[in-house]
Amino acid sequence: MKWQTLGEALPRTRNPLTRFIGRGVFRLLGWRIEGEVPNRSKMVVALVPHTSNMDFIVTIAVLWGLGLQSAFMMKRSLFWFPLGRVLSALGGMPVDRSAANGLVQHMSTEFARRSQLILGITPEGTRGAVSDFKLGFARIAQSARVPVLPAVLNYETCVVRFGELIEDVSDVAITVVKIRDAAMLGMPKNR
Repeated sequence: MKWQTLGEALPRTRNPLTRFIGRGVFRLLGWRIEGEVPNRSKMVVALVPHTSNMDFIVTIAVLWGLGLQSAFMMKRSLFWFPLGRVLSALGGMPVDRSAANGLVQHMSTEFARRSQLILGITPEGTRGAVSDFKLGFARIAQSARVPVLPAVLNYETCVVRFGELIEDVSDVAITVVKIRDAAMLGMPKNR
């Protein structure tokens, strides 16, 4: 598999060791990538479906293999010592899901404050089966005025597929439908 050369606008790690490790783990797991990460300094990446703890390992392998620096939100309960330090070093941002706490506004402020920010979010919000996506990822993109990139994990074909960048994020419901459609496109045809 040929790895994408990242564009200048994308935040990069420039760490050859993690790139080597990420590519090695990705190859050992037998995965491949379809599509590319657009050359944008800011975006929300909607990772679907979120069905396994392996999602994290595959995602980190992709990020390290590409040399892409990103942030991601995870439930606060996972940020216990010493795991919390590791997750933070990898780009993890703890989220308290038990109460409304202005997360959309906080993340919109983060996007405005930073010159580069790639934020990964799992729209399901949990690994369990859900019938509807949470709207937070689309609300953050709308508030921050940044595009959304679908990233679909297909465990049957071992493919990470980057979909078409969603530029118009003015309507939260339409953004959610586009992510759901991208997820369905990334699944095998026999489903």
